[in-house]
Amino acid sequence: MELQTRFNNEQLSLIKNQIAIGATDDELKLFMYQCNRTGLDPLTRQIYFVKRGNKMTIQTSIDGFRVIAERSGLYAGQDEPVFAYTESGELLKCSITVYKFSPTGQRYPAATGVAFYKEYYPNPVMLQKSLAHTMLSKVAESLALRKAFPQDLSGIYTTEEMGQAGPTDDMKEELISSLIDLDMDDETRSKAYESIRSCNSITTFDKIKARLKQYSAPKPSQLK
Repeated sequence: MELQTRFNNEQLSLIKNQIAIGATDDELKLFMYQCNRTGLDPLTRQIYFVKRGNKMTIQTSIDGFRVIAERSGLYAGQDEPVFAYTESGELLKCSITVYKFSPTGQRYPAATGVAFYKEYYPNPVMLQKSLAHTMLSKVAESLALRKAFPQDLSGIYTTEEMGQAGPTDDMKEELISSLIDLDMDDETRSKAYESIRSCNSITTFDKIKARLKQYSAPKPSQLK
């Protein structure tokens, strides 16, 4: 596979087998294109290939977004996050404004990102209460930076944006269908089924998948 990239063949092989696991050739090309475009290094975990079900996303941390913005030479900082609350005092949303420098060197507000708590964290039980403001502010900053630097950040999402999104029904069904092939007793299988069905967080979903890996498929000799 021919890829225009700064990585050599050995590094590409490592990325395909260890970083972009399960990527098709076209998905790997897209991932490497984004790595080259952003200047982030997948081998040092600055940028991630994530595939859940049949859907691929490219992710980085909020620090990665900041690095990309800074490298543009146009990033001029941001305001402090502004939080809004419901009448009962619950966290409602966070907004952050990002600034850029104009060609004449003037600092101006380039974009504002607004993140609503319930849109990104629909299941608050999965989020440590003490981190609610910190996590939501990172999402708002991600949205603002992508608006301000669309050429550099389009098609890439931060882990803060994606971490609490819920798994799709197709993802749940695919994992449930794999349970029948695992070497586990009926009670454990039933508990796994219920955990998958009730899961509303990608982070938790991935943890369930990781736990299920300990139950290997039975060997042919065990099925006789």
